[in-house]
Amino acid sequence: LFLLGFLLCTPSLFALTHWIWKGGRQPSDQLALQHSFKLAQGVKSARLRMVADFAVARLTINGKPAAVAEPYGPVVEIDAAGFLQPGLNDLRINSRAIAQYPAVALRLDLVDAGGQRQAISTTPQWKAGRPGEKVESYGDLGMEKWWGLGPLVIDEADDYTQWKRASNAKAGTNPATFELLPGYAVELLRSAGKDEGSWVSLAFDPQGRLTIGREDKGLLRYSFSADRRKITASEMINDDLRECRGLLYAHGSLYANANNSKGLYRLRDTNGDGRFDEKKLLHSSKGGVGHGRNALALGPEGHIYAIHGDSVELPGGIPDRTSPLRRDGAPFRKNEGHVLRMAPDGSQREIFCAGMRNPYGIAFNQDGESFTYDADAEFDMGTPWYRPTRVMHLSSGADFGWRAVTGSWPPYYPDHPDNTQATVDIGKGSPTGVRFGTGSHFPPQYRKALYILDWAYGRILAVHLVPRGASYMAASEVFLRGQPLNLTDLVFGPDGAMYFTVGGRKTQGALYRVSYKGSPVSAR
Repeated sequence: LFLLGFLLCTPSLFALTHWIWKGGRQPSDQLALQHSFKLAQGVKSARLRMVADFAVARLTINGKPAAVAEPYGPVVEIDAAGFLQPGLNDLRINSRAIAQYPAVALRLDLVDAGGQRQAISTTPQWKAGRPGEKVESYGDLGMEKWWGLGPLVIDEADDYTQWKRASNAKAGTNPATFELLPGYAVELLRSAGKDEGSWVSLAFDPQGRLTIGREDKGLLRYSFSADRRKITASEMINDDLRECRGLLYAHGSLYANANNSKGLYRLRDTNGDGRFDEKKLLHSSKGGVGHGRNALALGPEGHIYAIHGDSVELPGGIPDRTSPLRRDGAPFRKNEGHVLRMAPDGSQREIFCAGMRNPYGIAFNQDGESFTYDADAEFDMGTPWYRPTRVMHLSSGADFGWRAVTGSWPPYYPDHPDNTQATVDIGKGSPTGVRFGTGSHFPPQYRKALYILDWAYGRILAVHLVPRGASYMAASEVFLRGQPLNLTDLVFGPDGAMYFTVGGRKTQGALYRVSYKGSPVSAR
């Protein structure tokens, strides 16, 4: 009853934020919107967020220009405290449609000098500028995770050095200690034995068996019981490929991106006895092995995509889809994070996109678009050129601007039209594997999500994407967290569950399974 009374007495705190526009939306529309509110005293904080769809929206607060939302741009966020005053305040949005179905949305979260909270949101009660125009709602943004989720926060409970606790561990961390979203359950399937090494990658074969890449060398293969709750058999299927960070079953083969062997290999079973009797080098790369040869993915056209970090040199003598002018800019190094694309037999190799630091994973969504989670330069934190870890949409020819720390392009560079922007900034972390939940048995929103692994802080993050212009916008949340939990790779199994490994830096390897135990969900 107390809570109900609180809700009724403070409705502005829980005001829904609506997409609004006048009725009968047309691509030729121009619309002026106005809303007034009172402040009893000065403000302590005023966080304002605004977004426009198929329209340009210009916001003024008390007659002063405050923000501009572009038709296909990100959510605009500003500190509005300097625009506000005690007493009456006036918000005005002047908008111009550029296509069918225009709409704008705004939310202003206030904390006044006395600590009282207030929220101002766009609703059908806003006034239109011209007589006869009626403001209408075109949906509640509260249902959209990209709008409702706040930024991720690293706090005192997180520990950048948590991985060290797994250095002398005898088994994987007890999953009962993990934090996990409601409705899901996690179980430890296997801890790496004394002679099984530390684990850095995994992939299911067509028979439903799991292949795991060891950090030192070799590949392990595990078979499961019918309910997939137990491992019934284990075997070594390769003993010479070193640190296979990328594994992919496709085209009747196992592709292995062997970092310390400095090459991408294709393994095949030519006689049907279940053993790989043929090994072929498809691509050899120069450079170091730290930020090296990482994950693999199968593209929608059937080609193989290999993602590399900035220890690896850009290959010469093959087509490069990035700008031919970018090598003329200063500074430029011959090694940077990049994606190679090639035919199943290793022919038709080309540089698909580049300009990254250390992207470890690569995954395609249902639209056939690829994404990665790129690293920051942690020693640059606090500097003007610091770039946080970020999720990026890997479009053909993209250049993400990584140029050896201080030479990297800032996101605001006005004279670099090829300076591809991040889909969403994550903040501090240490990126490893990524995977879409497309093949999972999770609820629809989480089936569409991109799952990214943070090795340093022991987190699996769910990134929720929505198409926006030619790309996407996104928001992220913590799906699972544990300590120590040195996450290296993940995949969804034939049973629709998530499987993930931990390991790296010679720490204890382990395999976990995450399943959904909530209300039944439809396949749509």
